[in-house]
Amino acid sequence: MTKGEGISLLGVKERNRQQIKRVIYRQAPVTRQRITDELGLSLPTITTNVAQMLGEGLLVEYAAPSRSPTGGRRLQLLDFNAAAHYAVGVELGPYQTLFCVTDLRGKVCGSLVLEAADPRYPEMTAFVAQNIRELVRRSGVPEERLFGVGVGIPGFIEYQEGVIRTALHADWMGRPFVRDLSRLLSLPVWIDNNARMRAFGREMFGSGAAPDTFAYFLVSKGLACPLMIKNNVLAGHKASAGEVGHTTILPDGPLCPTCGRRGCLEAVAGESAILNAATKALERGEAPCLAALVPPGEAPDTTQVLEAQRLGDPAICPIMEKAVEYLGLEVANIFNFISPSLVVVDGYIFQLEENRCRLQETVQGNLYGLMAKETNIEFLPYDRLTGALGAAAFVVRRCLLD
Repeated sequence: MTKGEGISLLGVKERNRQQIKRVIYRQAPVTRQRITDELGLSLPTITTNVAQMLGEGLLVEYAAPSRSPTGGRRLQLLDFNAAAHYAVGVELGPYQTLFCVTDLRGKVCGSLVLEAADPRYPEMTAFVAQNIRELVRRSGVPEERLFGVGVGIPGFIEYQEGVIRTALHADWMGRPFVRDLSRLLSLPVWIDNNARMRAFGREMFGSGAAPDTFAYFLVSKGLACPLMIKNNVLAGHKASAGEVGHTTILPDGPLCPTCGRRGCLEAVAGESAILNAATKALERGEAPCLAALVPPGEAPDTTQVLEAQRLGDPAICPIMEKAVEYLGLEVANIFNFISPSLVVVDGYIFQLEENRCRLQETVQGNLYGLMAKETNIEFLPYDRLTGALGAAAFVVRRCLLD
């Protein structure tokens, strides 16, 4: 056998193993025959690979609870041993810093919810490293079973180089975050935009199987919509894909403090825009329900604004209605442009049913052709750990399936 043939054979074996793992992860519990049918590989190839992974403790095998439809002995089912490995996920959000450690199936073994990270880069990295060490210690997860750490950060992230290009704070920009955090922890580290990390979370850890192509619409202080295409997130040129927050939705509209242009979606429908409008209404004495919720001299937060909307505040309700309509227009544009089989909507403001209904009505009223009958929108229940879970899911996928 020549050297080239040997490398090729090893490559084929590794590709087969990865394909088998993907089928088991996404379709478990599953039989060997089902894997064979799915991949077109021979049963001996499946059996050999499965035996290796059972021996490694990566897979578990058990009998089906009932006999097969044709009678005979019970089918043998395969799944991953969720406790074989673990991952740490972190989201450096604009309001808080979220940490979690999960098993291979996304079960949270420990979490921390802390204040927003320090705008000074050295202090931020030290803070993240210290709390990861504390989280792992508290969780009791064996360190030798840790795959590594994933970190989601708002902004433009050069994930392949591990560098923060733009972020919440100027002192973080241009920094080799992966190198620095990895040195502090002696663990592998990956970073990416936090919205893209959340899309991986829906794919890997979400309740119910996700289609291989979907859009993930995140509404927070900023807005983003990464695209999962054939089980891969589209990063785009310079890792800038998905920045729908800075697409123009209202020409000659309000100035966006982030990008400096007028009428972008973030400027009219991001959480900062909503809070700014609510604050002005409060100052003018036009928001009685909100005024009863906000202590004198303080600015309202999103929780208070939503509660004022629920109470029917005459100034806050129109602000929220208009913002949700703009968001609905953007979601309709996404459907019309790329026709995803699903748009996942993730945003605190959609805890309120009337906001979910208004978004759906706006989307339906602005679709073209068959899209009007075939759209699928999924509203994620609010979970402050969603971003950290997505970062952990990224690590699991990178180390287990890619």
